[in-house]
Amino acid sequence: MKRITLILTILFTSLGLFAQTNFYKISIGGGAGTTLAFADLNKKTLAFAGYGTLDYFITHYVNIGFEFQKGELAGGDITFDPNNRQFINSYISGTGNIKVQLGEFLTQYHLNNVILNNLRGLYAGVGFGYIKNKISNVRYYGENYYPGADKSVEGIVPINLGINFYFPDKWDHTRYAINLNLQNTIAIGEGLDGYGSSGAKHNDMYSYFSVGVRYHFGPFGLDKRR
Repeated sequence: MKRITLILTILFTSLGLFAQTNFYKISIGGGAGTTLAFADLNKKTLAFAGYGTLDYFITHYVNIGFEFQKGELAGGDITFDPNNRQFINSYISGTGNIKVQLGEFLTQYHLNNVILNNLRGLYAGVGFGYIKNKISNVRYYGENYYPGADKSVEGIVPINLGINFYFPDKWDHTRYAINLNLQNTIAIGEGLDGYGSSGAKHNDMYSYFSVGVRYHFGPFGLDKRR
């Protein structure tokens, strides 16, 4: 009898070392923000874009997903640019991404700390996809000619840094989140501004700072951590 009692005590003590929580495995979201293109033109101009996301959570803090963006990139100045160049790119993009949050590396002991608990949604991520460029407001003056295309499709690599601030529902499951994200997208080509500069030393790229919301739902996953 004493042996059985000892075994049960050890078993329940071991189980007590783990905190088990349920989490929703699917989320949808959307948001908007400002873009800034780093292409072949000197003047940088802020523009606007919106996005939508669909994510699947492999663990509580690791997710893969799809992001759709629609917006504008702009730059240059027809008057003050040395070569009288400017552009507006009304683009559409779709990318697949993976993101890993700080919470993946924290134990339950860490999460009991208020600061770490609030920062558990801090994440980094990377992805791959395509962007469809549609260039307008391009002007050519003088004898200078710059090759390029007003419409193009090229590969892109988005790199994300951001944070989710989570809000539980009445059952204490993570249901809602406010998202802040800074994305730097590197283009595999020269189509973002419509100018194909053979002497360019760097790929075209753009930054996108956005604010959004997330809604979590679907089947539950089980998070076990010490």
